[in-house]
Order: sequence, then C-alpha cells, then structure tokens
Amino acid sequence: MKTARWVAAALAAVLALTAAPLAAAKPGAPRHISLSNKDNKQSVTVHTGDEIDVQLSGQRNEDSNWQWSAPTAADGAVLHRDSAGTAANGDTVAVFHARADGTTTLDSELGCLSRKKGYSCSRVVVPWQVTVTAHTRKKKR
Repeated sequence: MKTARWVAAALAAVLALTAAPLAAAKPGAPRHISLSNKDNKQSVTVHTGDEIDVQLSGQRNEDSNWQWSAPTAADGAVLHRDSAGTAANGDTVAVFHARADGTTTLDSELGCLSRKKGYSCSRVVVPWQVTVTAHTRKKKR
C-alpha cells in the first residue's frame, strides 16, 4: 500500500510539472519536456539542465495487465534519472535531467502480466524509445 501511495504521489508531481506551459519559461532557464506513449521513435533536443518527464500509460483489464518497465537512459552521464515509479494499472513515470552534452536514448518496454490463474499472456514485448540529444546552452554575448 505504501508503494501505491508513493507512485500516486509521483504521478501527481509529474502531472503538476507537465502542466506548466513552456512559453512561461524565462530565456535560458531550464525547460520541462514531457514525453508520453505518442512520442515513441521520436527525437528531441534539450539543453543541459533541462528536465524530461516521461509518463507512459499501460492498460489493465480483467485477465491481464499490460505494464511498462521503468524508463532508463542508455547513457546515464548524459541523462540522469532522478526518480521512477510504476503503478498497478501498468503506468510508469520517470524524471531525468540533462547533465552533459551527448546523444542517448530513453527506453522502456510494455509487457503482459497475467492477473488470472490459468490465463496465459502474450510473450510480445513492445519497445518504447526516444532519442535525446543534449547540448550546453550557448551564452549570449
């Protein structure tokens, strides 16, 4: 039960952060970038210091749970994962910060878990991946 409360709090925090409009950010200030299921196979460019929120929605039904693994960065030096969590309904959230110049990927996998005795899940695994390129913000002269 404590885990469910923690995940709910993490989801609420991510939603609150992603609700802030990007246009309100001051020039040169770190941005908050939100990624979701629809961003699969996309590429994004960020600046060091920017925050990336990943929120992937799974699916729960009577027989099974299609749930996402916690997102990871292929190169933790470029994108550092600050937090991650999964929920019983199959959703997952994670927060990353761009820490260094470079290109890496954010990765997660959607897989089936049986919820019913005798129910056999598909062994299909659906990958989710976003390529992220981080650059140091150039100072204005």
